[in-house]
Amino acid sequence: PGYGWIFPVGDGTINVGIGLLSTFRDWRDVNTSHLMAEWAATAPAYWEIDPENPVQAPTGGRIPMAGSVNPKVGPTWAVVGDAGGSVNPFNGEGIDYAYETGRQVADLLAEAIATGDGMALQQYPKWLEAEYGLYFKVARLFAQVIGQPTLMRELTRVGMHSRSLMDWVLRIMANLLQPDEVGPAEAAYAMAAAIVKRVPEPLP
Repeated sequence: PGYGWIFPVGDGTINVGIGLLSTFRDWRDVNTSHLMAEWAATAPAYWEIDPENPVQAPTGGRIPMAGSVNPKVGPTWAVVGDAGGSVNPFNGEGIDYAYETGRQVADLLAEAIATGDGMALQQYPKWLEAEYGLYFKVARLFAQVIGQPTLMRELTRVGMHSRSLMDWVLRIMANLLQPDEVGPAEAAYAMAAAIVKRVPEPLP
Protein backbone atom coordinates (compact mmCIF):
# COMPACT_ATOMS: atom_id res chain seq x y z
CA PRO A 1 0.00 0.00 0.00
CA GLY A 2 1.09 3.51 -0.74
CA TYR A 3 0.16 6.63 -2.60
CA GLY A 4 1.22 8.81 -5.48
CA TRP A 5 0.96 12.47 -6.36
CA ILE A 6 1.19 14.79 -9.33
CA PHE A 7 0.75 18.50 -8.68
CA PRO A 8 1.89 21.75 -10.30
CA VAL A 9 4.81 23.63 -8.77
CA GLY A 10 3.78 26.96 -10.28
CA ASP A 11 6.67 27.57 -12.65
CA GLY A 12 5.49 25.38 -15.50
CA THR A 13 6.85 22.18 -13.94
CA ILE A 14 5.14 19.51 -11.88
CA ASN A 15 6.10 17.50 -8.83
CA VAL A 16 5.63 13.75 -9.29
CA GLY A 17 6.22 11.25 -6.53
CA ILE A 18 5.28 8.05 -4.77
CA GLY A 19 5.19 6.87 -1.18
CA LEU A 20 5.11 3.45 0.49
CA LEU A 21 3.83 2.59 3.94
CA SER A 22 6.42 0.80 6.05
CA THR A 23 3.58 -1.22 7.63
CA PHE A 24 3.66 -3.30 4.43
CA ARG A 25 5.64 -6.44 5.23
CA ASP A 26 7.77 -6.43 2.05
CA TRP A 27 8.19 -2.70 1.55
CA ARG A 28 11.99 -2.97 1.52
CA ASP A 29 11.80 -5.28 -1.51
CA VAL A 30 9.94 -2.77 -3.67
CA ASN A 31 12.01 -1.16 -6.43
CA THR A 32 10.88 2.44 -6.07
CA SER A 33 12.44 3.48 -9.40
CA HIS A 34 10.29 0.94 -11.23
CA LEU A 35 7.26 1.89 -9.18
CA MET A 36 7.84 5.55 -9.99
CA ALA A 37 8.01 4.78 -13.71
CA GLU A 38 4.79 2.77 -13.52
CA TRP A 39 3.05 5.59 -11.67
CA ALA A 40 4.21 8.20 -14.18
CA ALA A 41 2.99 5.98 -17.02
CA THR A 42 -0.58 6.24 -15.72
CA ALA A 43 -0.69 9.94 -16.62
CA PRO A 44 -1.97 11.02 -20.05
CA ALA A 45 0.74 11.10 -22.72
CA TYR A 46 0.17 14.79 -23.43
CA TRP A 47 1.38 15.59 -19.89
CA GLU A 48 4.83 14.58 -21.17
CA ILE A 49 5.99 13.04 -17.90
CA ASP A 50 9.25 11.22 -18.56
CA PRO A 51 10.84 9.58 -15.49
CA GLU A 52 14.00 8.98 -17.53
CA ASN A 53 14.58 12.71 -18.07
CA PRO A 54 13.55 14.61 -14.93
CA VAL A 55 14.09 18.34 -14.58
CA GLN A 56 15.87 17.63 -11.29
CA ALA A 57 17.47 14.48 -9.95
CA PRO A 58 14.99 12.34 -7.99
CA THR A 59 15.29 12.44 -4.22
CA GLY A 60 13.77 10.30 -1.52
CA GLY A 61 13.73 9.42 2.14
CA ARG A 62 11.60 8.29 5.03
CA ILE A 63 8.85 10.59 6.25
CA PRO A 64 7.67 10.27 9.87
CA MET A 65 3.89 10.24 10.20
CA ALA A 66 1.12 10.57 12.75
CA GLY A 67 3.10 12.70 15.18
CA SER A 68 5.73 10.00 15.67
CA VAL A 69 8.57 12.47 16.36
CA ASN A 70 9.38 13.39 19.96
CA PRO A 71 10.09 15.69 21.66
CA LYS A 72 8.16 18.28 19.70
CA VAL A 73 9.08 21.32 21.76
CA GLY A 74 11.89 22.59 23.96
CA PRO A 75 12.68 25.76 25.91
CA THR A 76 13.36 27.80 22.78
CA TRP A 77 12.35 25.62 19.83
CA ALA A 78 9.53 23.58 18.30
CA VAL A 79 9.25 21.26 15.31
CA VAL A 80 6.49 21.66 12.74
CA GLY A 81 5.29 19.88 9.63
CA ASP A 82 7.21 16.84 8.42
CA ALA A 83 9.97 17.51 10.96
CA GLY A 84 7.47 16.85 13.74
CA GLY A 85 5.76 13.91 12.05
CA SER A 86 2.68 15.99 11.26
CA VAL A 87 1.82 13.91 8.21
CA ASN A 88 -1.47 12.11 7.57
CA PRO A 89 -0.89 8.31 7.45
CA PHE A 90 -4.12 7.89 5.48
CA ASN A 91 -2.72 9.59 2.38
CA GLY A 92 0.74 11.01 3.06
CA GLU A 93 -0.51 14.59 3.05
CA GLY A 94 1.78 16.97 4.88
CA ILE A 95 1.54 20.43 3.32
CA ASP A 96 -1.69 21.42 5.07
CA TYR A 97 -0.40 20.16 8.42
CA ALA A 98 2.86 22.05 7.93
CA TYR A 99 0.95 25.29 7.47
CA GLU A 100 -1.32 24.61 10.45
CA THR A 101 1.46 23.64 12.86
CA GLY A 102 3.65 26.50 11.67
CA ARG A 103 0.88 29.02 12.29
CA GLN A 104 0.20 27.59 15.74
CA VAL A 105 3.85 27.79 16.79
CA ALA A 106 4.05 31.35 15.43
CA ASP A 107 0.99 32.29 17.50
CA LEU A 108 2.48 30.76 20.64
CA LEU A 109 5.80 32.51 20.07
CA ALA A 110 3.98 35.81 19.59
CA GLU A 111 2.11 35.20 22.84
CA ALA A 112 5.35 34.39 24.67
CA ILE A 113 6.98 37.59 23.42
CA ALA A 114 3.94 39.77 24.13
CA THR A 115 3.36 38.45 27.65
CA GLY A 116 6.92 37.65 28.65
CA ASP A 117 5.74 34.13 29.46
CA GLY A 118 8.35 31.74 28.15
CA MET A 119 6.12 28.78 29.01
CA ALA A 120 3.56 29.71 26.34
CA LEU A 121 5.39 27.57 23.78
CA GLN A 122 4.99 24.53 26.03
CA GLN A 123 1.27 24.50 25.16
CA TYR A 124 2.15 23.27 21.67
CA PRO A 125 2.07 19.50 22.42
CA LYS A 126 -1.35 19.89 24.06
CA TRP A 127 -2.62 21.68 20.97
CA LEU A 128 -1.26 18.92 18.73
CA GLU A 129 -2.99 16.24 20.79
CA ALA A 130 -6.30 18.10 20.79
CA GLU A 131 -6.11 18.88 17.07
CA TYR A 132 -4.72 15.65 15.61
CA GLY A 133 -4.31 13.08 18.38
CA LEU A 134 -7.38 10.91 17.88
CA TYR A 135 -7.41 11.27 14.10
CA PHE A 136 -3.78 10.20 13.84
CA LYS A 137 -4.43 7.26 16.13
CA VAL A 138 -7.24 6.07 13.85
CA ALA A 139 -4.95 6.59 10.85
CA ARG A 140 -2.16 4.54 12.45
CA LEU A 141 -4.55 1.64 12.95
CA PHE A 142 -5.68 1.97 9.33
CA ALA A 143 -2.06 1.88 8.15
CA GLN A 144 -1.48 -1.33 10.10
CA VAL A 145 -4.60 -2.92 8.61
CA ILE A 146 -3.85 -2.12 4.97
CA GLY A 147 -0.30 -3.36 5.44
CA GLN A 148 -1.78 -6.85 5.06
CA PRO A 149 -1.72 -7.58 1.28
CA THR A 150 -4.68 -9.98 1.25
CA LEU A 151 -6.90 -7.61 3.20
CA MET A 152 -5.77 -4.65 1.09
CA ARG A 153 -6.70 -6.44 -2.14
CA GLU A 154 -10.15 -7.28 -0.81
CA LEU A 155 -10.80 -3.76 0.44
CA THR A 156 -9.72 -2.36 -2.92
CA ARG A 157 -11.91 -4.81 -4.82
CA VAL A 158 -14.99 -3.88 -2.81
CA GLY A 159 -14.28 -0.17 -2.64
CA MET A 160 -13.64 0.36 -6.34
CA HIS A 161 -17.12 -0.94 -7.17
CA SER A 162 -18.95 1.51 -4.91
CA ARG A 163 -18.89 5.23 -5.68
CA SER A 164 -20.73 6.12 -2.47
CA LEU A 165 -18.34 4.03 -0.36
CA MET A 166 -15.30 5.64 -1.97
CA ASP A 167 -16.79 9.10 -1.44
CA TRP A 168 -17.02 8.74 2.33
CA VAL A 169 -13.72 6.86 2.56
CA LEU A 170 -12.10 9.79 0.76
CA ARG A 171 -13.63 12.22 3.24
CA ILE A 172 -12.12 10.29 6.13
CA MET A 173 -8.72 9.82 4.51
CA ALA A 174 -8.45 13.48 3.51
CA ASN A 175 -9.63 14.68 6.93
CA LEU A 176 -12.62 16.45 5.38
CA LEU A 177 -15.08 15.37 8.06
CA GLN A 178 -17.74 17.83 9.17
CA PRO A 179 -18.22 17.85 12.98
CA ASP A 180 -21.71 19.31 12.64
CA GLU A 181 -22.89 16.61 10.22
CA VAL A 182 -23.77 12.97 10.81
CA GLY A 183 -23.23 11.42 7.40
CA PRO A 184 -21.84 7.96 6.55
CA ALA A 185 -18.25 9.22 6.72
CA GLU A 186 -18.71 10.83 10.13
CA ALA A 187 -20.52 7.75 11.46
CA ALA A 188 -17.80 5.39 10.20
CA TYR A 189 -15.07 7.56 11.66
CA ALA A 190 -16.89 7.76 15.00
CA MET A 191 -17.00 3.95 15.13
CA ALA A 192 -13.29 3.68 14.33
CA ALA A 193 -12.46 6.35 16.91
CA ALA A 194 -14.46 4.50 19.56
CA ILE A 195 -12.43 1.36 18.83
CA VAL A 196 -8.99 2.99 18.94
CA LYS A 197 -9.81 4.75 22.19
CA ARG A 198 -9.90 1.29 23.75
CA VAL A 199 -6.63 0.19 22.16
CA PRO A 200 -3.59 0.95 24.35
CA GLU A 201 -0.78 2.93 22.75
CA PRO A 202 2.34 0.84 22.02
CA LEU A 203 5.31 1.40 24.27
CA PRO A 204 7.99 3.70 22.79
